[in-house]
Amino acid sequence: MIQNSAGYRSLNTASPMAVQVKNQKKICARCNKLVVPDSQRTKTTLKALGKYYHESCFTCQDCQKPLKPKYFPYQVDKTSEPILLCQYDYFRRHNLLCHVCDTPLRGLYYTAFGYRYDEEHFSCTICATPCGVKKCFMYENQLYCKYHFLKYFSKRCKGCEFPISDQYIEFPKGEEIHCWHPECYGIHKYWHVNLAAETVGLQYLPKLEYNPNSGDKDINPTAYELDKQMQAFNFILSKTWSVLYRFEEEAASCISDMFQYLTSNDQLKGIESTGLLVLKIDCLFRGLDTLNLSTNKSMPVNSDQECIENNAMAASKYSKFPKNLSTKIMIYLQLLRKLGTENKNETITISSFMSVITGLAHFLKLLTRFGLYTALENNKLTHSVNPLLRFLREVEKNELFENNPFQYIKTPVNATDSCAGCNKYIQEECIQFYEHRWHIACFTCSSCHKNINPRSLTDPTFNKEKKKILCSHCSIDDPASVPGFKFVTKLAQLIFLLKIALVKSRTVMLKSKASNKVGRNSLQSTMLKEQTYIRTLNDIKRLRSRRESVRVTHNKQQARKSVILETAETDLNDPTKQGDSKNLVIQTDDPSSSQQVSTRENVFSNTKTLTLDDISRIVAAEQARELRPNAFAHFKKLKETDDETSNVVPKKSGVYYSELSTMELSMIRAISLSLLAGKQLISKTDPNYTSLVSMVFSNEKQVTGSFWNRMKIMMSMEPKKPITKTVFGAPLDVLCEKWGVDSDLGVGPVKIRIPIIIDELISSLRQMDMSVEGIFRKNGNIRRLRELTANIDSNPTEAPDFSKENAIQLSALLKKFIRELPQPILSTDLYELWIKAAKIDLEDEKQRVILLIYSLLPTYNRNLLEALLSFLHWTSSFSYIENEMGSKMDIHNLSTVITPNILYLRHKEISNDNVPDEPESGLVDSFAQNKGENYFLAIEIVDYLITHNEEMAMVPKFLMNLLKDVQLQKLDNYESINHFISTVMQSKTIDYSECDIKTPVTVKDSTTTVIQGEINK
Repeated sequence: MIQNSAGYRSLNTASPMAVQVKNQKKICARCNKLVVPDSQRTKTTLKALGKYYHESCFTCQDCQKPLKPKYFPYQVDKTSEPILLCQYDYFRRHNLLCHVCDTPLRGLYYTAFGYRYDEEHFSCTICATPCGVKKCFMYENQLYCKYHFLKYFSKRCKGCEFPISDQYIEFPKGEEIHCWHPECYGIHKYWHVNLAAETVGLQYLPKLEYNPNSGDKDINPTAYELDKQMQAFNFILSKTWSVLYRFEEEAASCISDMFQYLTSNDQLKGIESTGLLVLKIDCLFRGLDTLNLSTNKSMPVNSDQECIENNAMAASKYSKFPKNLSTKIMIYLQLLRKLGTENKNETITISSFMSVITGLAHFLKLLTRFGLYTALENNKLTHSVNPLLRFLREVEKNELFENNPFQYIKTPVNATDSCAGCNKYIQEECIQFYEHRWHIACFTCSSCHKNINPRSLTDPTFNKEKKKILCSHCSIDDPASVPGFKFVTKLAQLIFLLKIALVKSRTVMLKSKASNKVGRNSLQSTMLKEQTYIRTLNDIKRLRSRRESVRVTHNKQQARKSVILETAETDLNDPTKQGDSKNLVIQTDDPSSSQQVSTRENVFSNTKTLTLDDISRIVAAEQARELRPNAFAHFKKLKETDDETSNVVPKKSGVYYSELSTMELSMIRAISLSLLAGKQLISKTDPNYTSLVSMVFSNEKQVTGSFWNRMKIMMSMEPKKPITKTVFGAPLDVLCEKWGVDSDLGVGPVKIRIPIIIDELISSLRQMDMSVEGIFRKNGNIRRLRELTANIDSNPTEAPDFSKENAIQLSALLKKFIRELPQPILSTDLYELWIKAAKIDLEDEKQRVILLIYSLLPTYNRNLLEALLSFLHWTSSFSYIENEMGSKMDIHNLSTVITPNILYLRHKEISNDNVPDEPESGLVDSFAQNKGENYFLAIEIVDYLITHNEEMAMVPKFLMNLLKDVQLQKLDNYESINHFISTVMQSKTIDYSECDIKTPVTVKDSTTTVIQGEINK
């Protein structure tokens, strides 16, 4: 309550307390001086919030402006007393000032991008068009309408080069940050194809520089043209991504089920999954056929001849993939039928059909990429988007088939795959008349024996009784003949052959099941295998979802509309409202009703779906489990009572090296080196001992960045390293820090930092035909190799278009890169230890030592090795396809050609006094240095690492247990850790059970012999 002190009168004059208060002295709350009544009443005394003020002291707490006639009480916190503020500072403290005009917000206002705007200034900075509640954009703290934001300020997608209107992904690459539409990133990631304006029949939208003095008339394009073009592109982009990714998920699920039912000996479920996959492949093949038809049509006169030639070359390169895919399915059906044979003692190993399952996923991936690439090229030639939409429309039909595939497969059991004319097998394009089919060469008139044009099938007729083909001229004399011929493409014929094989295989399996009863032991074994497979499947999904998860940010933000209904304003001149207690009241629209997308969402993090890339990882994990069952003992054997025990202890740690912190990795190295020293594999007298000890805790610079690297140089007497300007021949740590990328090519759940060139090369090779003979063995075109090297060195952050190269050339480039690293990937300091490990006779001990040496690798070396080993293991699955086809590069052959590039000693490092010095020229022949034995031992080590790449990426359980003990002891240097480990080793309490090998497993170097043996029986 505020009153003029001269006219103040208490309403309750009878109260003694009131009289006492009136007689008290009045002290100003601001200056703490006595308030003396002015007899002439020229100066007033004011009272606010129970306190007295001189009129000159009644000012704003923040800006000292007079508060008469209005003031605003403001509660700083719950404990302190309110302070008096002017209107501006009151609204400022409540963060209720307009971001543009800096005036208090009264009534309606909007909140967007963390700022508040009044109704007038919630508009585009350029054209003053009011921003919509759902469409507001900001650049450098200024609001813009959608048109001007996209035209001048929006980021551009790295893939399509279209402006990014809403959500996007920031993907660091070297020292640059690339922005992508989530769909463009997904299309590039899964199929290595980019959607540009010219490939979707749209005009390119250049990014213009805004000049307020240019007098731009908002043309080229206009707001309407830009909006229509963005709508068209977003529709094409969304359609392409959703249809193809959905197809990939569906196909991967079918292949996974095929793999599961083959390992668990379930024939009927296996044939059902295969039938479903064939139906989905049929949709893909129909889509590919639409592209072939549009390719064969006459192109416009001004068509780019180079594009036409490129399309023809791509079609020629991919022409064998459909047959390879159908061959893999045929082999799978043979393996599936083999499960029902009488010879129950013969089991089918995972190694024997690893190539089949991996090949299925790979060739299907290649064909999907080929379809998308060809559709986009046809779009470019025809200046239309119709080829792509026709392709997607056919592929999308695969979603109609969810289960019970044989209700859609109408092929009769007695259907023939032979030509009605020559009785020979038909595997190419042909002519069909109901159940009859002919080779193109056999499609001749039975009367005049002239060849009939297969593209003009409306006039020729067929006499069903006489089984004669009649041309258009001869059919006039035979009224009993009827038309009805159809042209069957090569892809449609392959599907027809697969359907015949499916129907016949299913019939045989149903008869076999009726005659054979499944025993209890067999049922328990099947259940155990299914449980194990499901565990593997879930692990792969979980690891992939964490590894590929990418954060999405937003350009656009939905504004929040609010209205200020009441403030704490008090008016001195309105005594009727001075006693009211008022607070700030704001009414805000419910943001949940607007279904606003969170700016913190992730993409590619779905843990419930599979992709074709996951198949090879599943196969590798299952093969590792088969080769080392004791290390993968997640599940116990089923008891006779089928009761499960709840305390099953896994023998794997479940922790990957990529998940550990820098300090944890250093401790792991210290523990491993101490264990190796305790095993007498290294001692203080060894030449490499000092460098190994210094390497234990020296790797922190690789994670913390270049600052600590520079500090180390400044604080030490070491000369400063020269600045690296090239990629080939540069140190690995420099490459990863300067031109590195966080890649998902690793095995664990966390991205690993590797050079950009490695990520691009391996990703590109995974999109190519890896069954070509001599991959990684042949050197490719030397001249082209030099050109690519120079191109990469001149532009390290942007890899050239590797899709134009072949697999031989890229594998040679990859080998050249790792060969020219200053230090081998497996480390020169560890060379002697690797060789000593290979000489150990006991398999259990050899494995333990290899695991320990692997853990000593520097971070970047291990990251690169993890990606390389996983890729080489996948590459080995294409060593054999059919009829002596394939790369012939099994694990042993790959190890032979890769080892001299990753595990070797250079000339100056070979201690042999009897050998004369020679100029350093890279690698030295081991035999020339009397090191022939070491050469083969090194190959054996690399062979082991490739075979067990999944296991190597995970920290051994015994090391994790020791790490926990070291952390509990708070040991942080090598000496103390070494002393602790020595004590533990003497007590013999380390549990090495995960390395126990009860029955030594002979690892087959090649799947070729196994698969040939399985098929030819």
